[in-house]
Amino acid sequence: MKEGERRPGLALAVLFVAALGLRFAVLAALARTPFLTTLVGDSVVYDAWADEIRRDVVGHDVFYSAPLYPYFLAAVYAVFGHGALVARVVQAILGAATCVLVATAGARLFSRRVGLLAGALVAVSGPCLFFGALVHKASLDLFLTAALLDVASRVVTGQGASRLRWAFVSGAVLGALALARENALLLFPLLGVAFVAVLERGARVRAVAAFVVGGAFVLMPVALRNRAVGGELVLTTSQFGANFYLGNHADADGTYVPLRPGHADVASEHADAVEIAERAAGHELTAREVSSYWSSRAWSWMRAHPGDWARLTARKWRLLWSAREIPDSDEILVYADASLVVRLGATLFGFGTFAALAAAGLVASWPARRRVAILYLVVGGLAAATVPFVIFGRYRVALYPPLALFAAAGVARMFELARERPPRVALAGLASLVVVAAVVTALPTGGPSNDVRRGTAFYNLAVTQDARGDLDEAVASYRRALALDPTAAQAHVNLGALLARGGAFAEAIAEETAALRLQPRDAIAHVDLANALLESGHLVEAEAHYRQALRLAPDQPDALAGLEALENARAGAR
Repeated sequence: MKEGERRPGLALAVLFVAALGLRFAVLAALARTPFLTTLVGDSVVYDAWADEIRRDVVGHDVFYSAPLYPYFLAAVYAVFGHGALVARVVQAILGAATCVLVATAGARLFSRRVGLLAGALVAVSGPCLFFGALVHKASLDLFLTAALLDVASRVVTGQGASRLRWAFVSGAVLGALALARENALLLFPLLGVAFVAVLERGARVRAVAAFVVGGAFVLMPVALRNRAVGGELVLTTSQFGANFYLGNHADADGTYVPLRPGHADVASEHADAVEIAERAAGHELTAREVSSYWSSRAWSWMRAHPGDWARLTARKWRLLWSAREIPDSDEILVYADASLVVRLGATLFGFGTFAALAAAGLVASWPARRRVAILYLVVGGLAAATVPFVIFGRYRVALYPPLALFAAAGVARMFELARERPPRVALAGLASLVVVAAVVTALPTGGPSNDVRRGTAFYNLAVTQDARGDLDEAVASYRRALALDPTAAQAHVNLGALLARGGAFAEAIAEETAALRLQPRDAIAHVDLANALLESGHLVEAEAHYRQALRLAPDQPDALAGLEALENARAGAR
């Protein structure tokens, strides 16, 4: 092998090892916290789903959520054993491979230097490190988007039979990406257009046909599986309608608010979507009918309030391109608190940095727009496919690989211009564009304070600890959450219930009282307070809170049971 051929391979190997080392450093730092082995929110659902898949591969009912990640997780567990740490280690390897794929795509579309810089940006990016460390499908989104860019770049730069082969693989990879994030389906027509625009006339039809066949090769088995178990031909999942409604209704603000308060996980959202739709219809509904119910409600509101919808959409575009990470169940701030690598990566190479530098790359790459059309269309397509719904930091994670390529191209072009003597005016223009873009992404968009976000993370941790029976750890996590955010009413409620179970009734009464000061109409808090008062012998006060709970929720079973227990206590005293 020639020296010139070894050096690119060596550079990619160094990139892989460095990226892997950073990811292992993050996991090592997390080992000092409960977050390494304790799953929260949707991760709990994915973990349970993976276990279910190991017992029943086909499953039942039409998929509601994107299925690829749970199946990936089930395969990891089957090979390496069950455990959050196992999943995170495998994903660290995928994360390092993601950096290499970005680098190879960049080498074909721009230059070897641009590719390596783009791969390095993904390697050190705090959000990429964070999302890759979660037991969550965001890690697959990153990997599959980078893989798509790599194989699609081979179509653009390839020749003959290899081009057709890579077109087929591009369709298959995009199909896999659509099974991890359904809105990626929008990229099928866009990449088809890109191939038509780039390829010679004689190769266009064959390449696009191979691309479509590759996508069908991955997607059709899932559609046929949905048909077999659910009686309906659903291409990927049935959650479009509910998600579309969550992003478009009178009370929507662009961020996630569950259909019912406190039901923010995937399983609860699905059950609520079905129950509410069937109650409105008065009969059972199929998966597609449930989806249609919710999408119809969204479309009805949009037609009736076009101005409100336009303002909401504008806000979502602003949230999408904001430097602020909008958290889900997991919180990047607590990972940054634990890991210096994440903290520095989030501060220096967060989404705002990527977006600002990419703005220069978008302009600098315009003369070569035909060759890099896939990047323009992937960025535009992913953004356009996200905005109709709600905005989370993890919903835009697939934008990091293409933005890294544009960012690296922008940096490379500015360095080229800086070497010219005297520096060209174009350098000042690109630098000014970066500054303006950085300012725009940094503009405030509202949202909770950092302490409230950290408090929510510890609240979510406590919920998992409570569910698995680690009560002392749950109490400590609830206390940590309330130290950060004393206004978290539900944390007071849950902590009070835990303390009462441990016999600490005076402390339980204090927590439930605090909860009711924040949320006077919380029937559960009234019941929990009444239970603690009853156990403490304060029967009159207990009865008052049981009855208040029933006024708020007439069928509250625990309140009815509590009144019966109270009467028994009085009878025993007589």
